[in-house]
Amino acid sequence: MLRRLLFLALSIAFCASLLSAQGRGPGAGQPRMPGIGGTISAIDGQTITLKSFQGETAKVRISGSTEFRRGQQPMKFSELKVGDTIFVMGERKDGVWMARVVRQPDMTAIRQMLGKRFIMGEIKKIDETRLTILRPDSETQIIEVDENTSFRNQQRESITLADFKVGDQVFGRGELKKGTFVPRVLNLGNPGMGFGMGPGMRPGPPAGNRGKPGPRNNQQPPGPTDDEGY
Repeated sequence: MLRRLLFLALSIAFCASLLSAQGRGPGAGQPRMPGIGGTISAIDGQTITLKSFQGETAKVRISGSTEFRRGQQPMKFSELKVGDTIFVMGERKDGVWMARVVRQPDMTAIRQMLGKRFIMGEIKKIDETRLTILRPDSETQIIEVDENTSFRNQQRESITLADFKVGDQVFGRGELKKGTFVPRVLNLGNPGMGFGMGPGMRPGPPAGNRGKPGPRNNQQPPGPTDDEGY
C-alpha cells in the first residue's frame, strides 16, 4: 500500500509538470522554478509544514503575492487544510520555501490523463513491443512501443527496449493510437518529484535521437524550457 501511494504521489507530480508544460498551469512556457511537493501536516499563520514525498519535513512561507490554484482554477489560502497534497514553486532561503505558487492537484484530470496522455507503473510482462503495465491506480494496461519511441535510463542516457525487464518501474508521455497507448518516450525508473527538479522530470534527448538503438551516451541535456521527453 505504501509503495502504491508513493507511485500515486509521483504520478501527481508528473501530471502537474505535464499540465504546466502544455500551458494549462501557472508558469507555463516559462523556465520552471524550484519547488517541493508533499502533504500538509500543519498550518500556523502564514507558514505551512509539509511532509515531502521523500518523507522529510519542510517549511513553506506564504506571502501576499503567493498564487494559489486547484487544478486550473484559482483558490484561496484559507481553503487549504491539513492532509491536502500540494506542490509549491518558489525559492528556498535559510531552509524555508518562499512560495510563489501553491498548487493543489486536480485528481479528476490526473485520472483522465493516466493511460491516455502519460503512463506510469511496473512492467508485469513484455511481449515483443507490447508491455503490460501495473499502474499506480492498481489497473493493468497494455502499451506498445513503435519506431518513434525513444528510451532512457535514470541517468537520461539513451537505451533500447532490451534494457527493460519485468519488475522495472517506467513512466513517459505519449498518446492513444487505435485504442492503445504508445509512449513517445519511455523512461526507466520513477519521475523526479516536484517541478523539473529530479532527473525523471527534466527534459530528455532531442527528437532526432528518438528510436535510435545503440550504445548509451553521455549527451548533455537541453535547456530547462524544452519539455521534450516528459
